[in-house]
Amino acid sequence: MKGKIPREFIDNLIARVDIVDLIDARVPLKQAGKNYQARCPFHNEKSPSFSVNREKQFYHCFGCGASGNVISFLMDYERQTFVEAVETLAETLGLEIPRESYHAEKREQDSVLPLYQVQEQATEFYARQLRVHPEAAKARNYLQRRGLSDDIIQHFKIGYAPPGWRSLPDTLPAERLLAAGLTISKEAGSFYDRFRDRIMFPIRDRRGRVVGFGGRVMGDETPKYLNSPETPTFKKHREVYGLFELLATRIKPERIVVVEGYMDVIALAQHGVTNAVATLGTATSSDHADLLFRYAPELVFCFDGDNAGRNAAWKALEACIPALRDGRSMRFLMLPETHDPDSLVREEGRESFAIRLSGAQQLSEYFFNHLSENLNLDSIEGRSALFQKASPLLEKLPTGAFRDGMQAHLAKITGHGKATPSRNKSHPHTQSIQRASTEKAKPSPLRIILALLIQNPEFYSLVDAEARFELERDDKAGPFAAKLFSILQERPDIHCGGIPEHFRGEAEYGLVLKLSVLEIPLSDTDARTEFDATLEKFVSQQKEMLIAQRLEWLEKKADRIGFAGLDETEREEYRRLARKR
Repeated sequence: MKGKIPREFIDNLIARVDIVDLIDARVPLKQAGKNYQARCPFHNEKSPSFSVNREKQFYHCFGCGASGNVISFLMDYERQTFVEAVETLAETLGLEIPRESYHAEKREQDSVLPLYQVQEQATEFYARQLRVHPEAAKARNYLQRRGLSDDIIQHFKIGYAPPGWRSLPDTLPAERLLAAGLTISKEAGSFYDRFRDRIMFPIRDRRGRVVGFGGRVMGDETPKYLNSPETPTFKKHREVYGLFELLATRIKPERIVVVEGYMDVIALAQHGVTNAVATLGTATSSDHADLLFRYAPELVFCFDGDNAGRNAAWKALEACIPALRDGRSMRFLMLPETHDPDSLVREEGRESFAIRLSGAQQLSEYFFNHLSENLNLDSIEGRSALFQKASPLLEKLPTGAFRDGMQAHLAKITGHGKATPSRNKSHPHTQSIQRASTEKAKPSPLRIILALLIQNPEFYSLVDAEARFELERDDKAGPFAAKLFSILQERPDIHCGGIPEHFRGEAEYGLVLKLSVLEIPLSDTDARTEFDATLEKFVSQQKEMLIAQRLEWLEKKADRIGFAGLDETEREEYRRLARKR
């Protein structure tokens, strides 16, 4: 396992990369005052609402709400993972990424790099064999019958594995071929090729590296498809076929079409449908869904209309439902029983296929239709059975509006359950601030303090011990404020763009992004003066609230036992606090 990237390195990396230069190289910016503007790359708009602040090292779109730092931009715009974004920034500066337990990670890198290399070499070998091997004519004829052009064959690097037991070049190291799953060992240390007399489909990861292969026979032999085994570079549940080719188009798709096989992906691409991918001999998993939702807000599962296809579609729903948070959607397109995506797009063409995709069933419709099959919903028994089937699945949905709607619809159909919104399960302190941050009124003193601290980390020097104590004991934001103070204390040189990385993956991450761009009405004062005055006001309010709470407690006790029943210390405290009130 790779070691963790040190937090200090990430902070320094963000501080050294100019966000204006990084974004301008991808989205041309124009200076507008102290900020830079462009039309937002994350949604369609006519007037520029995408703003980049060099001082804060932060971007924000006033149209769609997208915001973040240099890492967030690479993750959203180039659809990189967090680690890939860090690697990109480090490469820009010519830095090597340090990791905890570095030597263990270095050994892992040294062991897998040769596997990538040997699989790339095997890809070139198979591609050449498709062109020149005497037995490859049947493979070329097969691909031609399937309607594939030379360009699409080259685009997907399709090749041919000759029928011999030892066709792979002797120049490729035997131990690497074995480790990559390209050969199988026999007794006495000998090896033979895993893939023989098959059309070969290289499987690439998101970075374009060949991590495995799929091989298809041209006749009736079995197995019809043969995949590479699990290796250090190839994990079936993490990869999907065609994703690299989709990302290489640099076009952000509205949806990704999930099909069952390599040929479906390639045939659709041949007809201009370039947003299709396929799982690799395994059922669609939640890992696949999380991966694909990084690149598109909607998945359309397009399976054969036979029993196997319908079963695969339902299993995909069951597996992917935990990934279906608000803003994501799934549809289901079951094809006519005599067709698969390959045959249908060849028969009907791209436009007709696109119409079918647009009319695919919404998950909600498919979900209730499937579970209601063979149930009489006019009977109590039928409605009860539907409730028993649906409830456990709906519990797997992430908390949000979609889950609320599905549960409300189930309650409407069956008469069971309550059509009430599910509770937000995030941290209660976060909920309080999140609710407050959506209000249109002037922000409260608490929100102003937190927002100005994030936007101007140097203001932390203005927070004395008394103010810190009052902020950390606040029943709404105490834990959040305490963590923020720790970050600002440990990283005195951090700027606004670096703070969100300390919250990434936590419940407060979205809150930090909102506070980073919260507009504070400053009237005639500057930000520092506003912060100082607001902090003083907040501390005063906290003290007044504490006095009121203590007085209320003493008054209730006096009402219960009489004022004379209080001891002398309590009576004196009551008089003193009453004067302050």
